[in-house]
Amino acid sequence: MHELLATNPGLAVSAIIALGVAAQWLAWRWSVPAILPLLATGFLVGPVLGVVSPAELFPAELFFPLVSLAVGLILFEGGLTLRFAEIRDVRRVVVNLVTWGGLVTWAGAALAAHLLAGVELHLALLFGALVMVTGPTVIGPLLRIVRPVANVASVLKWEGIVIDAVGALVAVLVYESLLLRHEGQPLGSVVLLLLRFLLVGAMTGGAGGLALAWLLKRRAVPDFLINVVALALLFATFTLADVLSSEAGLLAAVVMGIIVANAGVPNLSSLLTFKEDLTVLFVSVLFVALAANVSPQAALAALSWETLAVVAVVLLVLRPLDVLLSSLGSTLSWRERAFIAFIAPRGIVAASVTSLLATRLLEEGIAGAEALVPMVFAVIVVSVLLASLTAKPLGVRLGVADPDPQGVLFLGAHPAARHIAKRLAEKGFPVLLADTNPANVAAALAEGLPAYHGSLLADGSDDQLRLSGIGRLVALTSNEEANALTAVRFRRDFGKDNVFQLSPREHVPVSNRLGGENRGLWLSHGRLSYDRLERMYAAGAKLAEFELSPEHTLADFIATHGEAAVPLFVARDGAVDVVSEATDPEREDSGTLLAFIDPRA
Repeated sequence: MHELLATNPGLAVSAIIALGVAAQWLAWRWSVPAILPLLATGFLVGPVLGVVSPAELFPAELFFPLVSLAVGLILFEGGLTLRFAEIRDVRRVVVNLVTWGGLVTWAGAALAAHLLAGVELHLALLFGALVMVTGPTVIGPLLRIVRPVANVASVLKWEGIVIDAVGALVAVLVYESLLLRHEGQPLGSVVLLLLRFLLVGAMTGGAGGLALAWLLKRRAVPDFLINVVALALLFATFTLADVLSSEAGLLAAVVMGIIVANAGVPNLSSLLTFKEDLTVLFVSVLFVALAANVSPQAALAALSWETLAVVAVVLLVLRPLDVLLSSLGSTLSWRERAFIAFIAPRGIVAASVTSLLATRLLEEGIAGAEALVPMVFAVIVVSVLLASLTAKPLGVRLGVADPDPQGVLFLGAHPAARHIAKRLAEKGFPVLLADTNPANVAAALAEGLPAYHGSLLADGSDDQLRLSGIGRLVALTSNEEANALTAVRFRRDFGKDNVFQLSPREHVPVSNRLGGENRGLWLSHGRLSYDRLERMYAAGAKLAEFELSPEHTLADFIATHGEAAVPLFVARDGAVDVVSEATDPEREDSGTLLAFIDPRA
């Protein structure tokens, strides 16, 4: 098999893509960050079985520029999700984490590598820079699983994206100083490299972001070309920055994404969807290829006690110290700080920059550079495993994530949906409305209801939604396909018993298989369609309250009001149940029933 793939690069690339997509599917099935099965797949087909060796298939001068472009796209897509309004309350914490906090991790990790693993000091400093970063490709899936409080989510997301550019900057500076030292040249030019990196990255990224925002706001590009124009402009910006200053393209990509995200451009949701799809593909390929590129000797070296001791210092000593110092004087509670201190998985930037710089150092004849790869990959694997296995229970234990969130996400922000959401909000339950119609979203915001403008079917929406406290989906749009697809989409996050939708027509009988495979549970025992909801609301129906008790059950309520009854929610003691085809109306229960009574009946 190795000989076949080695002589057929096209087949090898196809195999890597297929393996990456399969690993992504496994991650979805197991509800774990994709990096775990991706790295496992790469290590299996690379150093373990020796089936795929990217270093033999592609020359380094072609492989690593392609890796850099892919990483640039990932950081740009991450930058598109960053809104300045999100970090108003935690701005100082984020700034501290990516500056002084990063310095603590850099110096501490370098010292640990030098003292515990015997790595030469300059290479140890490079190792410290490489593990400064956290991983947006890992943080995002973790946040979707845990759904922590808003401040915690904002800190982790912003840090994970911005620190990648900072870590790349420090790594390049240390790398250049290594080369200058190796060649016997003065190190003073490193300061000029720093200034050039910052200037080039900020200016090219700013110019690229402003140019793309200008094109989108003036609608100078037709809809069918928006995505490819954005991609071409990103790659041009990234490459120009990299040519002018080594690795400055990473900073340019982040700056470009942030500018576009905060410029108020139209069609941002479709742009995000396209970039998200490409990011999933590139992440899949990159992690498999980079892991497969690790030598068997490096994989074994990652299991040494010296390496594992360094990993323990980085994750269990430096990260908590980093967060403690960065959050002094902030409004974050100690529980929120503890959770942030425990969540620092490394990702694609650490893996790709390590592979690139280690290869270059070995080509320059710098001894000891081979030790970087196993140490950094050990940090990546252990940090991801630790965060993936413990983030959810730890978040619940610390009280920064709700084990049974009672809030409701409404698909649709039309007047009837806003009325229902407002009544639930008055009962003390978190609500969030989502709609692709900007007028509906604006009306919801004007009424004091949190609302999201965009499609919930776009994977990029996960990074923009504030789902803290939200545990149910109720789809209320006129589009039956959108209702069903969104219900299926949120089954993974909320569970199949917590996604609900309108029935396609009035009085749909309960199916033998509740919920089916391709939809959510019918609301109100199938009594409510979109047309009926609209007609009732237009006729003046309001969501009224009725008290349930063991002596007066939901079945009694329905018998009393007949076909006019449309029960929707039962609220009790800080919990809310959605009335659906799965609800037993005969159950003896107490609580407040929220129901429509059809005024035309």
